[in-house]
Amino acid sequence: MDGQRVTVCGLIIVNRSHSQQSGQPMKFIFLCDRTSTVECEIFASAYRLHGLNTVRYPGVQDTAEVKPFGNLAGYTLEVLRVEKPRSGGKN
Repeated sequence: MDGQRVTVCGLIIVNRSHSQQSGQPMKFIFLCDRTSTVECEIFASAYRLHGLNTVRYPGVQDTAEVKPFGNLAGYTLEVLRVEKPRSGGKN
């Protein structure tokens, strides 16, 4: 899975603003669905473009790249795009 691009949807259950070492804003969010939770990191470049969507929508659809934790004990998602989830029903 390392390096693979994925799309995930879920409710935002943790929403934590942070600053990168450069001082630019970023955000950590945790998404939850009926099966599990996943950590997502939104670095400055993606945060500038899509960060408002983490406040605008309680549930989001993230396109991200799978990255290992620094200690190699698990994985995180490096977010490329945050959007309103697509509707699964018919209109």
